[in-house]
Amino acid sequence: MTVALTACSTGEADPGWAGSVDTLATGQVVVRNPATGTWTGDDQWSVVEELRIGTIEDIGPEMFGRVLDFETDPFGRIWVFEGQAQELRVFDSTGAHVRTIGRQGEGPGEFNEVIGMEWGPDGHLWLVDPANNRITKVDTAGVLVESVPTIGGITVMPWPGGFDRDGHFYTYGIDPEMEDDFGLLMIRHDADLQPLDSVRVPEYPGERQFLELKAEDRHLITALPFAPGIEWRLRNDGGYWGALDGDYRLFELAWPSGDTLRTITREWDPLPVTEQDLDRAMEGMEWFTEMGGKVDRSQIPSTKPAFDSFFVDPLDRVWVLRTTAGPETENRILDVFDQDGRFLGTVELPFRLADYPDPIVRGDYMIAVVEDELEVPYVVRARIVQGQR
Repeated sequence: MTVALTACSTGEADPGWAGSVDTLATGQVVVRNPATGTWTGDDQWSVVEELRIGTIEDIGPEMFGRVLDFETDPFGRIWVFEGQAQELRVFDSTGAHVRTIGRQGEGPGEFNEVIGMEWGPDGHLWLVDPANNRITKVDTAGVLVESVPTIGGITVMPWPGGFDRDGHFYTYGIDPEMEDDFGLLMIRHDADLQPLDSVRVPEYPGERQFLELKAEDRHLITALPFAPGIEWRLRNDGGYWGALDGDYRLFELAWPSGDTLRTITREWDPLPVTEQDLDRAMEGMEWFTEMGGKVDRSQIPSTKPAFDSFFVDPLDRVWVLRTTAGPETENRILDVFDQDGRFLGTVELPFRLADYPDPIVRGDYMIAVVEDELEVPYVVRARIVQGQR
């Protein structure tokens, strides 16, 4: 069963789309979308779960404590990196365990803090391990091919790096010109992992609300609950996407100039932060306070951001994980935009997505890490049904 090679349509918008497209004097394209998409009852998309890997009853490779990343291959296998055990687990297209690769440690073939992985143009799976200051490559049989040095000392999750369509590899580093502040660079490499150029990652255009903990052995920065922020993702053709969740704005930036190529907006109504939301947010920050940090409940914003995260599929469609009113729909609602930035409609998932890693859309399938009501992680493969076909 080969699920990764199935093709599907590009999901072009209906000619009756009610938005607008303008080209500014700078050449930037601005796509403005209404609150409703172009899908009707006949062409609405849905997602149907077909396979779930994971358990809470047995001890074995199907039990996950923390899934840091995952990948698929052309044979329908799913490669899962388990963060608590620091090992790579491979499952076939039926969900059966095939093999486990590596263990926690610093030696050859061992992992310490893998934050991302992706198949390279050389046919090997690249695992980025900043705690070991290296990238480990394994082949499709799970055999260690080589380890190459890379920048360590900093962890960014979800990992914003990977490959573009031309085989360039992107990862991040600290901007050496930032002496008293924290700045990230995205660095582009050739196939031999030699750096070619770099750009500063997009920054939030305003006063950023975050929580900071400085100690002798650590410097921790995390977002204030419900504070607006910015995210970035690689574009498939090079360059990168940025997203401002405070006003539902996505934008494409050129590499390495950083010029804005296109902006996409969608009308939306801000949701209030309720007392229940505040209680849950404070519970979710217990890890921060237990480490010595402080969270001032009164500083938490009164309204929620428009969305939580986004990702881009190989057909250049943008999927936005929208913020919702209550926990029953949390991490279940995805807005879908076509490759031209037009809002198609909303997909309601039959499962709750984990905060990271991002789902993968390959052909007519979505593979994702999901969580149950006890926040136990599972890896799910689901079929994307486009309309009544």
